[in-house]
Amino acid sequence: MKKTIVRRVVQLSSIVLFIFLLIKTGMFPVSEKLPLDLYYRLDGLMAISIGIAERNIIPFVLPGLLILLLIMFVGNFFCSWICPLGGLLDYLNLATFRRRWRIIVLIPQWLRNTGFLILMLVILSALFSWLFSFPFIGFIFDPFVIMGQAAAGLKLWVCFFAVILMTGIVFPRLWCNCFCPLGRLYTLASKRLKIKSMVKKLTKRRHG
Repeated sequence: MKKTIVRRVVQLSSIVLFIFLLIKTGMFPVSEKLPLDLYYRLDGLMAISIGIAERNIIPFVLPGLLILLLIMFVGNFFCSWICPLGGLLDYLNLATFRRRWRIIVLIPQWLRNTGFLILMLVILSALFSWLFSFPFIGFIFDPFVIMGQAAAGLKLWVCFFAVILMTGIVFPRLWCNCFCPLGRLYTLASKRLKIKSMVKKLTKRRHG
């Protein structure tokens, strides 16, 4: 119970911080003291994609790579604790008393695999940007970009964001579990690429 309360507090703090930074980004003069691009820097998928597209590991992407490395050690804490979109979806479920009218619907496996396909599209977009100098378009699937563009009032992004929220009420974290490429990358890193698990497997093979 205490862990749940702490997580809710951290989630709410992250949501408030994200909104605060968005507001400050749109104010002039733009503050040079605040980390206005904090969440974009913590985005491991954008870190990898920009690194590929730019053919270089620039300082901007280092925090995202560090988050990815940390997840490989301790598991995917980002999606359930830090991500403002995931936190917002969780709070919407609380506000709409989702547990009282729970609808049990089995989500087909092919739909759950969509996030992996989107992840591959993002990486491919970065590769095409590197090899053929095409514009990198993988950012359109990034949760922070979606929230930021929706907050800017761009109609298409507002509709996209609204669909994520509405479906997330009926099917909790549908976006996170089935479509979010960043979430899929972090889940992959925490389960398939988790360093502790890999070390244990290697140790067993040596002693076996």
